[in-house]
Amino acid sequence: MRKILVAVDLQNDFIDGSLTVPGAGSVIPVINASKHDYDLVYFTMDWHSTGHCSFREQGGPWPVHCVHHTVGAAIPDSVIKDMEEGKMRFFHKGHLVEQYGAFAGLDPANQDWFCPSDEVTVCGIACEYCVLETLRNIQALAEAVKFKVRLWLSATAKFESYKPILDFAKEHSLEVIE
Repeated sequence: MRKILVAVDLQNDFIDGSLTVPGAGSVIPVINASKHDYDLVYFTMDWHSTGHCSFREQGGPWPVHCVHHTVGAAIPDSVIKDMEEGKMRFFHKGHLVEQYGAFAGLDPANQDWFCPSDEVTVCGIACEYCVLETLRNIQALAEAVKFKVRLWLSATAKFESYKPILDFAKEHSLEVIE
């Protein structure tokens, strides 16, 4: 059994940048304190083009954020500086289309992210959007591949409410780690 941490969108623009999520900075020390307890850490990242469809200037709902190859799109050095290269993987999402969840559309029989008997813990920024959609995508894969999924609530920042993600976790009998 591999223990995998999926850390959703721990990016500067969500922590203290153009689309700051309240309390996002407080999840970083929580994750840093436990990230070495996992065999692998998967970092999902919003990775938008400069004229992305989700930006207000293009008619979308969000301010410009996480533009690929910018400081705002980067994961803070404190998160990755002491991690072994071979224990990290990065999943870029939302290149050209609006995409909240990572791992959408992966063929369960033809992917190398998750294996039967893995224990996958999901956390990150922002609870109601990217973390929830990523959790949905991972749960769908888990049902096909047969691995365990958990939600790490105290390592997840929200805009307003944990209710949507807690409802999803309850509906799918997922373990919630406080």
